[in-house]
Order: sequence, then C-alpha cells, then structure tokens
Amino acid sequence: MTTSQSTTSPSSHATRRTVRYIAAAASAVVALLYVVLMLLVKGAELQPGATDTTTYGGYLGLAVAYFIGAVILASVDNRMLHLLGAAVQVVVILLFIAFGVGLLGQGALSNPAISHLPLGLWAAVITGAQVLLLAMLGYLADNRHRPVATA
Repeated sequence: MTTSQSTTSPSSHATRRTVRYIAAAASAVVALLYVVLMLLVKGAELQPGATDTTTYGGYLGLAVAYFIGAVILASVDNRMLHLLGAAVQVVVILLFIAFGVGLLGQGALSNPAISHLPLGLWAAVITGAQVLLLAMLGYLADNRHRPVATA
C-alpha cells in the first residue's frame, strides 16, 4: 500500500497568502472608511432640521461586516468563503450604487443633511476599494490559482 503525501508549491502558497493579506487589509480599509463616513454623517444628521437618521446605521452595519471580513480573510483560506465574499461584494456594490443614485428611496448623494460632504469622492474611493476587494476574492475563489497538490 502506497502512502501519498500532499505538498503544495511554496511560491503558489505564498502568493495566495499575500493576496489574502492584501484583501484583508483592503477590507479593513473599507471598514475604516465606513466608520469615518458614519461619523461624518452622524454629525450632519444631528444638525437641526435633519430628517434622515437611517444612513448612520447602514454605515455602521457595513463597517462591522467589512471588519469581520478582514478577520476572516486574514485567518482562513477557504474557497467557499471566498466565493461567498465575492457574491456579497457584488450585492453591496449594486446596493451602494442603487442607494447612492436614489433607485431605492432618496439618494444619499442628494440628502440635504449631508450635501456639504464630498460624497461623490467618498463613493468613488469606497467603490474602488470594494472592486479591488472583489477582484482579489475572485482570484482566491478561482481553482486555477489554488496550490497544486502533488503525490
């Protein structure tokens, strides 16, 4: 009876680990951006006459989700989690765009309470980071980029 030992290419394994850590850092940056944006929006929503107080909670939820994603990416290399993360990224980006332009209620970019904030810049930076994260999750989920086991 022959026993086969599974090994992986060190360079392939190192590349995946590097991509995972960069993706985790990108997720943490997005979480931090949402925290800062949340605080800016919260301050604007506390001003007299402000009527929208739901944006703050949405940004808080996204910040927590991206922080959890960063922890998972840094600690686990699992294809199904990467596929799930990529799917969630697509949904978040689409919802971010839909809410931003007003397809699902008053658009965040036209909210008078926060109209003085450079929301277009915030949206571009956050969406850019999310697209980068989506690309890395796609790379990690792709079987062609998984370390090859040899017998």
